[in-house]
Amino acid sequence: MVNIKNLKKYYKSRKSGFFEKPGIIKALDCISFSIPRGTTLGMVGESGSGKTTAARSLLRLIEPDEGEIQINNVEVEKLDKDGLRKFRQNMQLVFQDPYSSLNPRMTVGKIISEPLTIHTKLNKNEINERVEQLLAMVGLSSEQTDRYPHEFSGGQRQRIGIARAIALNPKFIVLDEPVSALDVSIQGQILNLLMDLQQKLNLTYLFVAHDIAVVKHMSNTIVVMYLGKIVEKTGKHNLYNNPLHPYTKSLMKSVPEIKPERHSFSVLPGEIPSPENPPAGCHFNPRCTYSMDICRLEYPVMKQIGESEVACHLF
Repeated sequence: MVNIKNLKKYYKSRKSGFFEKPGIIKALDCISFSIPRGTTLGMVGESGSGKTTAARSLLRLIEPDEGEIQINNVEVEKLDKDGLRKFRQNMQLVFQDPYSSLNPRMTVGKIISEPLTIHTKLNKNEINERVEQLLAMVGLSSEQTDRYPHEFSGGQRQRIGIARAIALNPKFIVLDEPVSALDVSIQGQILNLLMDLQQKLNLTYLFVAHDIAVVKHMSNTIVVMYLGKIVEKTGKHNLYNNPLHPYTKSLMKSVPEIKPERHSFSVLPGEIPSPENPPAGCHFNPRCTYSMDICRLEYPVMKQIGESEVACHLF
């Protein structure tokens, strides 16, 4: 369904001095992965690892510099402006902040009907029927179509965003941290809604998050990103039972557990380096307890270890 190969996105940084040359920020550095139809790929990593850049590059909301993007057998990176506009109904995005992603001057009915008005030839009555159907699918009432976003709770606003995303029956949806702005009590409801819609509509998801527990709940396969690169690809059960990369292990140890007799999690030392000036060799080596001389000289290649793939000199 989705095949990504050698995706790159570099930015030029601002010059701090008149004679200084602008640096290069490697937001994405040759990442590759695939998502079979009807499944979910989870993408996890610290802030600044390139998750959101990757997600938006797939939809060409950010134009990648290089790489192949194939969605539903269409080479998205080769589409011109008109072709991309027509193809957008096959790929949608659910944003992180459910309030800022909705137009406060539009009613819920207009927000959800807008893509139907632009991309379909349905008449007004058919559009209204479709809006009512979409609201019911996400657990809202048709009586709420004339209300504005500020009249809803955070969870309800995210339901509206999901209804808008599925309005055109897309094949692929990017979920960019869709529950991180919500209360914990509401997160489970939204996650279960997304999983129910996936089964009913045979949707394919890219699920971006920093919460490993949430990613495990949603995903079939998980990629772990660090400083613009994928350091591990694995199934969700392997991630918990047998994490391979030291960075993945550190992320797993940072997940809190309910053990009141002692601290149940550890904090990963240091901060993620600047992508403008990444460490030589393996980018994780300054924070890695297993660092060797070769780690500071060469970046490791991705290797197949059992059912997982990992980029680490330990293997």
